[in-house]
Amino acid sequence: MRAWTGIVLLALVQGLSGCGDSGPSSIPSAASAVSPAGSAAPAQTKGAVSSIWGFVMDTGFRRIAGATVEVVDGPHAGLSTTTDDAGEFTLAGPFDPTTRFRASREGHVAATQGLDCSASSNASSCGGAATRSWLGFYLEVLAPPVDVAGVYSLTFIADPACPDLPNEVRTRTYKATITPDSKQGVPANTGYTATVSGATFVDGLDHFVIGVAGDHVAFWLFGGHNPALVEQVAPSTYVAFSGTAAASMSPSDVTVSTSFDGWIEYYGAAVTRTRCETAAHRIVLTRR
Repeated sequence: MRAWTGIVLLALVQGLSGCGDSGPSSIPSAASAVSPAGSAAPAQTKGAVSSIWGFVMDTGFRRIAGATVEVVDGPHAGLSTTTDDAGEFTLAGPFDPTTRFRASREGHVAATQGLDCSASSNASSCGGAATRSWLGFYLEVLAPPVDVAGVYSLTFIADPACPDLPNEVRTRTYKATITPDSKQGVPANTGYTATVSGATFVDGLDHFVIGVAGDHVAFWLFGGHNPALVEQVAPSTYVAFSGTAAASMSPSDVTVSTSFDGWIEYYGAAVTRTRCETAAHRIVLTRR
């Protein structure tokens, strides 16, 4: 649940923009790769909290407006609120560590869970000054999720309107092995990890998350913040990818092509750093 919550926290904080230099100012080098954006904060001991912030999305990472979030038990049982247009909500407590909350919306399967928190510094417990308490709900849609597990060819194609990337990195094709990756709090058969191979990747930056809601399939490559994939294309020279994509898929689809909203960056010790950021890149997935 923590890894998926990291996905959404970043998605709610910052959207992507068009061609230009408005994205993150730097990405990790091969020698100093940071933890992925979806990585969990260190586990914290839970304590009472005065309020809860949260979000509700479906398992394909789409925000759900108008969802009902209610307190299931404890002294505030029955207290409820609804999510705004961004799928976010707040509830005033206090709430203790045993309190459970339920999120529901017509057309989705309701979910119940307890509170969690993330640390902004070396906090010793939830509810401390350095923590923020949150609830992250991923509701399953009523349609059965498409099974996307398998082995694919994965191709990134740079937007022609951003011509500064060198020709050798404008189209990159890799092998992608997609496997189920169920996490606590995420409905079964709706979460996957795509592990990319067939080239030399910076350690830990060779995979990304996929969420499925019915036939809607969402690809999360850290949403234009940190890079999800970093390939070493030559000594001390790299190409990196970060962004989001979504498509409708069926079990019979052999090839799926869709827009990739994010950035492709080329950089290294002896080359000019170049970033192409746009919503018009392409990502192509072909079953092998």
